[in-house]
Amino acid sequence: MSNWETMRAVLAGIPALPGARCKGQADLYERTVGEHHMTGRITTTELDDARSAALRLCAACPARNPCEVWLDALPAARRPAGVVAGLVITAGGVPSSTGTPSTAGGRRT
Repeated sequence: MSNWETMRAVLAGIPALPGARCKGQADLYERTVGEHHMTGRITTTELDDARSAALRLCAACPARNPCEVWLDALPAARRPAGVVAGLVITAGGVPSSTGTPSTAGGRRT
């Protein structure tokens, strides 16, 4: 499979999510991935700040419900890491119990 075919297959499964507050915020959401801290790419403070900011955006997002439905439909191995649908998702595809719960907006799975 070519790179384009792989990318097209990945993108085909992502919903449009009109009004999503994360659109255009890729740099912020990329900084919410815990593995970047473990490899020294970002500090603990930068990770926590990014997660808090992303979780605040998710909490007020008009597209949160369809985003949650999309995330819940993915097998854990296919879920993106970082803040998604108001949760901090680990590299294993499960919600973190130690994310930034004070700003998580109340959703727990």
